Amino acid sequence: MKLTTSINKKNLNELVIKSSIWNSIIEVFKYEKNMDITPYLVSIQIKWNRIIIKTSKTILNTELLMLSDKINYKISEKLKKIWLRFEEFEIRYI
Repeated sequence: MKLTTSINKKNLNELVIKSSIWNSIIEVFKYEKNMDITPYLVSIQIKWNRIIIKTSKTILNTELLMLSDKINYKISEKLKKIWLRFEEFEIRYI
């Protein structure tokens, strides 16, 4: 296997994981609070077993923290559907 193919596959996996996390957060918040937070989400970073989510509103971080259990469950379910095991992770909102 070529090195570029391997690197591209790794980047693709990370992109799929990040987009699943992004969509999970939006879905849970829309269901629970009936509000679309897409404009306020800035970025998602994955470092080791920690997911760092940046938002543009600090009050939104508090709301997301209250919904953290539901978000974690939704993320786990989505990743299981695409055969990725991503367990024991911590989400931080900044």
